Amino acid sequence: MLYRIRHVKCDEEKPACLRCRSTGRVCDGYLWNTKRRSPVKDVVTPSPPDLSVANLVHARQLSIATILSPSISGTTQERHCFEYFRFEIGQELCTAMMLEPAHHFVLQACHSDDAIKSAVIAIGSMGHRFRFNRLLTSDDEQANSLQNFAQSQYCKALEHLRAQMCNDPTGSIDLATISCFLFTIFEFLQGNATGALVHLRSGLNILRREKATGGTSLGKDFLRQEITRIFSIMDMSATMWLGLRSFQSPGIMPLESLGPTPIPLNLFLNIEEASASLNYQIMRMYHFRRWVNFYSNSPEDNPPNAYVRHQDLMTELERWPIAMDTFFNTIDQATLSVDELHRVSVMQMNHHTTVIQNTLCMERPDVRQVRGRYETEYLQIITLAKSIIIPMNDVTRSRIERIVRANNRGINPVPLFSFYAGVIHPIYIVAINCRNLNVAQEAVSLLSTTPWREGAWDSAAMARIAENKINQLQAEGYYDDELDLVPEVYVDLPIRSLESRSAAAYTTINQYSYEGSDSSLDIR
Repeated sequence: MLYRIRHVKCDEEKPACLRCRSTGRVCDGYLWNTKRRSPVKDVVTPSPPDLSVANLVHARQLSIATILSPSISGTTQERHCFEYFRFEIGQELCTAMMLEPAHHFVLQACHSDDAIKSAVIAIGSMGHRFRFNRLLTSDDEQANSLQNFAQSQYCKALEHLRAQMCNDPTGSIDLATISCFLFTIFEFLQGNATGALVHLRSGLNILRREKATGGTSLGKDFLRQEITRIFSIMDMSATMWLGLRSFQSPGIMPLESLGPTPIPLNLFLNIEEASASLNYQIMRMYHFRRWVNFYSNSPEDNPPNAYVRHQDLMTELERWPIAMDTFFNTIDQATLSVDELHRVSVMQMNHHTTVIQNTLCMERPDVRQVRGRYETEYLQIITLAKSIIIPMNDVTRSRIERIVRANNRGINPVPLFSFYAGVIHPIYIVAINCRNLNVAQEAVSLLSTTPWREGAWDSAAMARIAENKINQLQAEGYYDDELDLVPEVYVDLPIRSLESRSAAAYTTINQYSYEGSDSSLDIR
């Protein structure tokens, strides 16, 4: 590629031409023949002579989004995992976070920074691992081997970064920020919530310090804004993934408006409209919480007009189930498929979860009392979840995947970085918030006994995270012994019998008396 630009004949020897090897250049190689998953058109531009992170960052005239990176040097497995990141996992990240420019930038930086190179290989190896086992379990030997290789590359990345930070603390700030982004992604793929949050906070602290001091590291250009935007998206994703009460970076997060409600909350014409409306309300809730964190100086200090905006959001959330009831009263419920009825149950679960999380963000000083106020909703979520996932088998997994796929604009397979509404997240929210210890432990049991995956959420990983949280809360005396005996809860479930297609669309569960959870929790 480089010699085509210089009008010099290339010997085209693979994997790198002799002229590049003799002069010590990084060979631009040849166009990858694999069909790209990204619709971005390939445009070849000359590579800069210095591909270090710092020089790339400050090269304002560089068109990062149009650079094609050749394969890296290294072992066969390292090159393979790099290519997997480049054309698979990297493309999924681009779709989820809209980070096409940063994706190409990271690929170029792999040629000069060993920390970034090893981190990219580690993520590529984890992505390849999910081809053999999409769950974070140890059932497949090939998946285990790829995960072990990924962990070894991750350790190498940490060692390279530590050495470079010791040798050049000031000049390595850019490298550290990019590395924190990659390390966060890796720990997320591992299902390690603690590690992911540590790296996320580290990157955000760097950006926060740079903003406060007016430093020039990372440049005052498009790339600096791009990196800040990416960390803001990861902060939002971590809050959704782990059910956190607050964001990690309210001070640097750009506040974006969602615009007007796309679907009127008076009558839904179909389930798709109901789903789109709920997804909008969920995102609106997270944007509101981010806005509250952005302007709050302390947990007790909410910004002006916060309660007005909060009440407006709660009013909209209260209108959603009314619109759903109106929709069901206007249709022949017997015409709905089993998938559609289960999808409605999933939406009900996520609606309960959204109301609870939206309330918690405003009444932080009395969080225990607020959480205890929703014990009935927690039981309803567990009841709905049981109606969907029990028994958990291949048929059930396929049905859940179809539901999540429908909520994710029909993308198949559901991307690893998708946070669209499913079953796992509401159950997890019950596990970490419910003040009835038995109900919280049953939620963990539902997640762990027969694991499944829904985009970003792996039930086995979420069960481990929830169990650690329960142990922490139990040590703090969080649980209320008076809630051990739970009254009967009545829940209307839109579940139609598989054996009788002509039966009524709604089956009422007349009794739900909680008698305690299974004492043997299968936590992998």
